[in-house]
Amino acid sequence: MPALTNPMPAPQPGPAPVHPQIDRRAAFLKLLLGVVLIAAIGAAGYYAYTSRQAAAQKAAAFAATKTYTVQRGDLQVRLRVSGSTSASDYANITAPRQRGPESGAMVILKLVSSGAFVKKGDVIAEIDPQSAKDHLDDTVDGLKDQDNNVKKKKVNNDLQMTNLQQTLRQAKSNVDKARLDMKAAEIRTDIDRELLKLSLDEAEAAYKEMQLDVPLSQQSQAADLRNTELGRKTEVLHVERHQGDLDKYVIRAPMDGMAVLSTMNRPGGETVTLAVGDTVRPGQQMMKIINPKKMQVDGTVNQSESSHIRIGQTASVALDAFPGSSYTAKVHSIGALAVGGGRQNYYIRTIPVVVYVDNADSKLIPDLSASADLLLQTESDAVLAPLASVEADRDRTYVYVKTAQGFEKREVKLGSDNGVQVAILEGLKAGDVIRTN
Repeated sequence: MPALTNPMPAPQPGPAPVHPQIDRRAAFLKLLLGVVLIAAIGAAGYYAYTSRQAAAQKAAAFAATKTYTVQRGDLQVRLRVSGSTSASDYANITAPRQRGPESGAMVILKLVSSGAFVKKGDVIAEIDPQSAKDHLDDTVDGLKDQDNNVKKKKVNNDLQMTNLQQTLRQAKSNVDKARLDMKAAEIRTDIDRELLKLSLDEAEAAYKEMQLDVPLSQQSQAADLRNTELGRKTEVLHVERHQGDLDKYVIRAPMDGMAVLSTMNRPGGETVTLAVGDTVRPGQQMMKIINPKKMQVDGTVNQSESSHIRIGQTASVALDAFPGSSYTAKVHSIGALAVGGGRQNYYIRTIPVVVYVDNADSKLIPDLSASADLLLQTESDAVLAPLASVEADRDRTYVYVKTAQGFEKREVKLGSDNGVQVAILEGLKAGDVIRTN
């Protein structure tokens, strides 16, 4: 308890501290100098960073630039003709055109397979002859009836002529009798003499009339017989026509080659290849016999390009169905008139072009989509550059040539091009590296 009874005295406050006077102007200058220094350091760092980035981007762009080393070579200018293959040597095989008036649809009984090779004279198709044979049998029966009619007509004519001659002889007898009676007219009365004279005149008139009827009857009988004979001849021709039709029902190959069957549309719009059991109309195409060694490409070109094509120009043929295939060919014919497609504008016209293939093989069959690249022009030992590397500025053309400092823009003079490469006449030499993108 002594601490409570004898408390220590409270401390007395000392004197207030004395602070030095701060120069506000000096402090402000120091702050401003620090800010300027920091800003300068930041600006220098940003400049160094952006410079490195720009250099890196430039280096990356330079490295990514595609280039091409200019070379010397032959430039070939070609024109592509698109079309389809067909045979230049072939024979169309059609359903027989029947001579009989009852010709109609015919049923195929036998048919060679499509793609088969046949020899001249081989049977390639047969038409079912049963209906024609049945009709021919009826026609033959009709011909027999016509033969009987002719024979009957001849017998009837002979009988009628015999009867007419008998009647003529009887009329002559009547005339002779009347003349004999007239010899006894002196002992007869006037009335009797007049009656006898009238009887003689009547008999002579009847005899003369019958004499005139004989040639008319002969002509009538001859005409009637001729009419019957013409009916028989018509029936004979009818029989011969059907017999000829039956001969045509067996169709033989007119040449050596490959058979290519035609197609037909079934009900419902389905397109199928002709087969056994199908019906064909007279004159309908059934197949083609083609010479596979003589093939061609039938195509078209725009009329604006037709002036570059000449007969005999060489070409290279490719087939879409066989990638990598190549055939040598020549232009065989060029259409004289331009034609337009149904869906094209009226001012767009194309020219038909036929290209003969020189080295056809078993892969080259009809109706394949194909293209023929016609060789229009060749520039030998030319300085070649990609057409995509050339830039045009008004009437001048430029390329960018690679140097130690980068790419240099250089003016060049162009020659012919084929759509991919262009001949450089002036401004470049072999070995120069140019930018292509």
